[in-house]
Amino acid sequence: MSGVSRRLLASVQLLCLILIALHLLTPLLPEEHAWGIWPYTYLPPLCRALLALFALLACLPGLSNFQPPTSNLQLPIRPSSFVLRILQGRWLLFTAIALAFAPLFWLGRIVHTRWGDAYILVNGIPHPDVRLTYNWQAPLDIFLHAKVWALGQWLFGWADAMPSYGVLSTIAGVGFIFILCWLADGLGRNRTEKLLIFGLVASLGTMQLFFGYIESYTFICVGTLVYVWLALRCLRGERQVSDLSLLWPGSVLALTHGFHPSTLVLQPSLWYLGWTLWRRGKVRGTVAVAQVLLPSVVVGLGVLALMQAGGHGLDAFLGQDFPGGGDHRWLVPLLRTTTKWEHYTMFSWAHLLDILNEQLLTAPVVLPTLLLVWVFARQRLDWGDRALRFLLLAAGCYLFLTLVWNPDYGGRRDWDLFAPASLPLTLLAAYVLPRALPERVALRAAAWALIAMQVMHTAAWVYQNTQPWFWPK
Repeated sequence: MSGVSRRLLASVQLLCLILIALHLLTPLLPEEHAWGIWPYTYLPPLCRALLALFALLACLPGLSNFQPPTSNLQLPIRPSSFVLRILQGRWLLFTAIALAFAPLFWLGRIVHTRWGDAYILVNGIPHPDVRLTYNWQAPLDIFLHAKVWALGQWLFGWADAMPSYGVLSTIAGVGFIFILCWLADGLGRNRTEKLLIFGLVASLGTMQLFFGYIESYTFICVGTLVYVWLALRCLRGERQVSDLSLLWPGSVLALTHGFHPSTLVLQPSLWYLGWTLWRRGKVRGTVAVAQVLLPSVVVGLGVLALMQAGGHGLDAFLGQDFPGGGDHRWLVPLLRTTTKWEHYTMFSWAHLLDILNEQLLTAPVVLPTLLLVWVFARQRLDWGDRALRFLLLAAGCYLFLTLVWNPDYGGRRDWDLFAPASLPLTLLAAYVLPRALPERVALRAAAWALIAMQVMHTAAWVYQNTQPWFWPK
């Protein structure tokens, strides 16, 4: 192992040890200053100790280098070509892995309406005087949940919309894991890299969105992951994608915009994808522009028609539903706050603290890992790599949104608004770390430490939301 790899691996393991210690010390910290790791205090003391021990063991060199033995087992009979194609295509394996997560998502469902607009959504959708169905803040998401609630109310007598969110988030989570399996399998060059990609994403605090979460950000996580997967396939020029390949990621991204417009920040990465395919001679310039624009135009017109049919058209968009929340202001103010929906100024300590807590809650190891790679091994990265550039642009644009957009309820209650930004950021970290740690042993050790630390954190976060919470009177 080279000196660069030793220093980077030691730094990654030290990072995980610091985060483990920080979680154990959380009861000594003020909740309002450490809300990103405060969920750890909800666990019983024994569970806290066991989870910390699990993460600690994963940081130890001897154990973190464990590798499952390979098998030379031969099938006693020769499978048919049809079965062989299924096995080689990994459809059965990935489907089984995804379905195995379904009970976890369902049994670990959130039981309260504390975060974001959950209280409004749960009660507004079934309210006889409101019947919340059309809203420009998340047009397709609210419409879908409202229609599923109406069906559930007719079939099962659902009193509120919470079961609708539970069912749909579980389905979305299974789909997310299924696509993540394919992405990890295609992007990873060996088993260790595939484990890193899958484990790092599947252990994010953002995964809380699939545990019955009541808000409008669950489906955009699935859409973002599918978009990145298809875009990376286009960049690699896989033959399975047709000559109109740019339409596939463009269509998925456009549909994702329809579920929540915050994903518009991913548009620059789509334009980079089109530009790259044009430069490589894969598509003509005019065709690339058309394939980038057409899906967004079609989906945009479709959403407009849907909203107009529901009596909630452009007048509502320019009025009560205008982007920017309660005060219709998009960005954190630079110098002073002027409305009750603004909680701090851009360069204040309170804003920085919310940013740090958001990262700790959704992706505790990701940004520090990227920083360590930059400090110790940036010379090992191929900055001309188109996939790296694409992930940098997607992650950078989404991260920028979290830094400048004003959260109406404050960072803690609006954690979910910024949570999807962790997905391209994590995929970027999972892409650069194997190139910064080319030795398989070093990468495996780093992967086990990072994944175990995030599992420790996310287990507590999910557990917190299975505990009842009541609005103060």
